[in-house]
Formats: sequence, C-alpha cells, structure tokens
Amino acid sequence: MSNFERFFLEDGSYIRFKKSGSGRPLVLLHPIRNRLEYFDRVTLFLTKFFTVYAIDLPGFGDSPVHKDVNYDQQYIAKAVVDFVAKKKLSKLTFVGESIGGVLCTTIALMLPKKVERIFVFNPYDYDTFFGEGVRRANQFARFIIWSMSLPVIGSFFTALENKLILWLIFRGGVYNKKAITYRYVSLLSTSIRKPLNVYHTQNVFSNYKSWTDSKKQYANIAVPITLVYGEYDWSSPRERGESRALLRPQNYVELEDTGHFSILEAPEKAANIIKSHG
Repeated sequence: MSNFERFFLEDGSYIRFKKSGSGRPLVLLHPIRNRLEYFDRVTLFLTKFFTVYAIDLPGFGDSPVHKDVNYDQQYIAKAVVDFVAKKKLSKLTFVGESIGGVLCTTIALMLPKKVERIFVFNPYDYDTFFGEGVRRANQFARFIIWSMSLPVIGSFFTALENKLILWLIFRGGVYNKKAITYRYVSLLSTSIRKPLNVYHTQNVFSNYKSWTDSKKQYANIAVPITLVYGEYDWSSPRERGESRALLRPQNYVELEDTGHFSILEAPEKAANIIKSHG
C-alpha cells in the first residue's frame, strides 16, 4: 500500500501519512518547514527491509491547521505517540531530521517499551530566538525569517511567502544546490495558501524554546541512538558537541558535503546508515 491516508487527532484535525514496504515498522519524521514527500527518495531504499510510515507532522504539508492549537514540541510529539498507539505499532525504529530528530528523542522517552532504536539526523535543538537556525541558511533566509518575527507586521511578511522565497531559503539547507528540485519546491508551495498556514508558520517558530528545552531530557534516553550530522548543517561545532555529549550515541556519523536537509540531499547514504545500524 502506498496511498495517502489520514489519522485523526483528538482536536478533530488530522495528519496525513503514507505506508509502504514490509518488515519491521520504521517511522519517518520530517524537518521544519517540510512534508512527508521529503522522504520519497530514501523510502525507495528502505521498503525491502521495513514497513515505512512517512508522516506529515501536525499542520505541515497537507495536514490541516487547527486555529486553537499551540504547535509546540510537546503537542506534535503527543500526536505521533497517539498515532503509534492507535495503529498498535511496536518494536519501532524512528528516523527524524531537524525537528523530526528532536521528536525521536522525546518519543523514545514517552514510549520506552515500543521504541527499539532512533536515528537522529541534524537535530534542531539550538534556537535561542525566533527561527535562529533557519536564519543561518543564508542572507536571504536571515532577512525573511527576521521579517516574519516582527510584532504585528510579521504576519504580513509571512503571508508574502511564495515558491521563489521557499526555493531561495531551502537552497541554504543543502551543500548540493541541485537537491532542491523544482518538483519538491512546488509541492512545498502548495501548503502556503492553505487556511491558517500563516498562523502555523509563526506559531511553530515562536515555540523555538520547546525544541531547545528537549535537550534537558537527552541524557535520560535508554534506547540505542545513531546521531548523524551533515558537514554543513546549521548547527555550530559547539552545539553539535553539546548534543553528542548529552545523547551519548551508540553510533556517530558525519556526512561529507551535506547540509541540514541531509536525507533529502543524500538519501542513499542515509538509507545505508539506517540499514547498517538498524
């Protein structure tokens, strides 16, 4: 089965997901500002070994936005935990990049009897203000995310986002610029005009502290961890060292010539890491 399905949340909204392959269950959690199609290429290398669940995190991609929801790390993690419970999944492997990587750590703590291993790619756990990490992508991203953060008029600038703006920002998240394809940016841009997307974008960035605070629990994780950084990830060497010291990963990998969106940029390398350590 490879068709899109919906999983309904307690607030009445839903998250979109896609199930494919066969074998032990593996759940993929995408980066900030992305959607489940982020994993299309890596999934091709995994479906012979795993039953793969790729998820639109709440409010992202084609999952709708609920006007009364605070999209912080805790809310998003609970949505994934509810998905696991209702689908009766166990013996799980979680793979996440960016905010998806941070979610892997939280979910491993919330479901210690169901999660067997996590793969944390480029964890987005270092913001000290609105969109700090994304601003590091390039000068253009720095200006756009700063504009979005402004009181009152920030919503106006967020509403101006378009395909060209997304393309320019996302190119700052990879080493190989060709990894940001017209097809994928076109998919990303379909989310811009959905109802309440401006609210969701600003709310996610405004909750930066909920992602950074997750590091306080890293040392309590008991499941085996593989920690992966792209050579040109947005995190600084100090921030990487801090997360590595807290997570104490069983395996640590740095991908050469790769940026923050490493699974999109180097899907075969990412799949080999998952298969060899999973």
